[in-house]
Amino acid sequence: MNTFNSLRLSGLRPWRLGGITALLLVLAACFAHLAAAQSVKEAVTFSAQWQVHLQQDGKGSDSRGAQWLVLLGGLGGQEGVATAQDQVSWPAQGNGAYRIDSTLTPRGGLAVLLRRLHWVRGASGEVRDGKPELLSASNQRGDSPATLMQIEHGRMQVTTAGQAASAPAESTTPTQPAPPGLTDPLTLSWGYLQRPLPTRTFTVPLLINDKVQTAHITPQRTTLKWQGQEVACTLLDAHSAQSSATLRIWLRQSDGLPLQVELGMGDRYGLDVVQTLAAVPDGLPAARVQH
Repeated sequence: MNTFNSLRLSGLRPWRLGGITALLLVLAACFAHLAAAQSVKEAVTFSAQWQVHLQQDGKGSDSRGAQWLVLLGGLGGQEGVATAQDQVSWPAQGNGAYRIDSTLTPRGGLAVLLRRLHWVRGASGEVRDGKPELLSASNQRGDSPATLMQIEHGRMQVTTAGQAASAPAESTTPTQPAPPGLTDPLTLSWGYLQRPLPTRTFTVPLLINDKVQTAHITPQRTTLKWQGQEVACTLLDAHSAQSSATLRIWLRQSDGLPLQVELGMGDRYGLDVVQTLAAVPDGLPAARVQH
């Protein structure tokens, strides 16, 4: 009897050990797959809504035109003359592709009177070590054809939307060296998410429409009244000797979220287009850019 039991156990024990070993191997493979999936640098996508107002600074040379625009702007009331929406795709980790699509649309009956205010922009590129690098951009105002900018192999090419389709196959659009560190207002606005905010004045090549300008940006610690509260911000105040237009961006100090963007239209109108973020975008807390 003892001999029979020993034979039975010795016959079953390898099967049991083999089954346990196979199970452990399957579990190990599952855990490895989950760990690999968590390490994938996925993109975080979210949508940001803005309210848009017009403000006059009183310094424009065409004061009548500016007053007319401000009068139209007043018709928009507290909700503003337009709304804007930014669709943002940003890498959840420190590296990866990013894309920003922005559409500004005049509200209601103002859509006809302020048709040129309709504005569609786009920017995309790569985030490397937490810093975005612009590789392509598009810009269209009103009924004007869109301008397209593309960077390949360190060369920058600017075309219009209809130019590529109408140009002969053998012709090529001239290219120029892409300035290192090139950025645009969209990338500059969203590019500090979960990054340390600048504290010193810096210079950066800034793409405005289809022109590259040298922008001198002065960071200033300040507060902004947003959603009824005074919020600690860093103001990026950008000026260029090549243009009277200005760009000012208020970034929340806690996470780099842009709360307000002010685009100065220059000396002619002395008018500012002010975009104020309507609310914190859903899904934003999931965005984590490594320092």
